[in-house]
Amino acid sequence: MARPWWLLVVMLAGCQPKARWNPAANQLCRGGVCYRVGELDASWRLVRKDGAAIGFYSDATGGIIEANATCRDDADAAPLEVLTRHLLIGYTDRRVLEQRSVEVARREALHTRVQARLDGVPVVIELYVLKRNGCIFDLAYAAPPESAARGATAFARFVAGFADERPS
Repeated sequence: MARPWWLLVVMLAGCQPKARWNPAANQLCRGGVCYRVGELDASWRLVRKDGAAIGFYSDATGGIIEANATCRDDADAAPLEVLTRHLLIGYTDRRVLEQRSVEVARREALHTRVQARLDGVPVVIELYVLKRNGCIFDLAYAAPPESAARGATAFARFVAGFADERPS
């Protein structure tokens, strides 16, 4: 008896590897993608682990720190500026406060700080976008303007501890 086509889609979706978060190593692995981030203090709690993305929230700052990896054949084709603009889709009244090339994990990264609004609510966003071996990595921090400075040090540690742990 032939199975409906949608059953195959559901079965294949169930075969996708689940993300594994190792808090002792600050490492997220999903399939062949493994990366590490810097340690956050206890005020940051895990709120998202989905695919190759992980997110933390702090009540003290009202902010979120996230990391994501997107691996695909054309990852190296898009410039870092374009990838950064893509992350800002949905934000209005954007004002770039700073944008410069920096080094993260021995790779060129684009660091961007932006003031914007999301659904009319003011927010400060800090982004690092880099590419390595067919993957795009983005590290992000967003918080209300009045508390953004309080989470900046935690985000700097998060970024400083980033490492793509796949073989070159």
